[in-house]
Amino acid sequence: MAELFSSLQIKGLTLKNRLVMPPMALDNAAENGEITEEQIDHYTVRARPDNILNTGIGLIIVEHTFIHPKGKSHVRQLGIDDDAKISGLKYMTEAVHQEGVPLGIQITHAGARALYNPVAPSAEFCPHIIRNKPMTDPNDPPHELTVAEISDIIQYFADAARRAKKAGFDLIEIHGAHGYLLNQFYSPLTNKRTDNYGGSLVNRMRFPCEVISAVREAVGSDMPVFYRLGADDRLPGGTTIQDSIEAVPYFIKAGIDCLDLSGGICGYLKNGPEAFFAYMAEALKPVVHIPVLVTGGIKTVQTAVELVKNDTTDLVGVGRAMLSDPDWARNARKAVSPC
Repeated sequence: MAELFSSLQIKGLTLKNRLVMPPMALDNAAENGEITEEQIDHYTVRARPDNILNTGIGLIIVEHTFIHPKGKSHVRQLGIDDDAKISGLKYMTEAVHQEGVPLGIQITHAGARALYNPVAPSAEFCPHIIRNKPMTDPNDPPHELTVAEISDIIQYFADAARRAKKAGFDLIEIHGAHGYLLNQFYSPLTNKRTDNYGGSLVNRMRFPCEVISAVREAVGSDMPVFYRLGADDRLPGGTTIQDSIEAVPYFIKAGIDCLDLSGGICGYLKNGPEAFFAYMAEALKPVVHIPVLVTGGIKTVQTAVELVKNDTTDLVGVGRAMLSDPDWARNARKAVSPC
């Protein structure tokens, strides 16, 4: 039986405990996607250990970061789309590492949710996906990607992963949830293609698997690769937990080392009962042999403790509670092991 404040090994990376600050968009990068001092401060403050117990958060994953300018979803989103950004990102990894905390980064392409020139598996908007503004023409559907363009985007993911490794990140997380491009391919609500990238579940997961394989090749065999899976669209006609039970072995075979569970193709849910995605971990953890991370409205240390103790999940992501309270992880450790 694991404990919340026990260590976990993922490939060559040792986490001192099971608490994770998951990726959350801050909207405070420079307009071209460069890192800012404000962002660096945000992460280093939450990484800082408790002075007495000398522990705090086990892992931080940096917010979704665009791999190409055309895949950018909001104006001040962080970018990892060219080599010129490596030095700024390295400054951040070094600052967080000085606090003794591993740092990952989530990489993404917005697809139909892009600011400009949206692209998608199919030339139509899913009516449930929130479309960002401004756009070239909000009345036009997104451009349906050709096979050659899909290949280009796979390379963008690989290049971004290579940059992340060079910048000193400890792991890569590929964003396949919340209605962004990889989720758009995975979901039958947004993927209406009739070629090898659409139709059956095996075809709809082809692009995500090819991205995972390319990222794995780019970073080598030792660096952990996480995948944030939109495991349940939570809409009629969308992907279901049963689909994800069938799909996850393919993702593992392609090269992932940890499954980060989320859901809702409309985007991340901001309201709901505590641990509202725990049902996904209950269904998927028994059928995988890699660690599982679950997020979703987790607010109290008691809930986090129980999720690990009951073997519902291996890692617990505490997002908005930690966003509003930088001391959440330090206080949680004191609550579990008071002096």
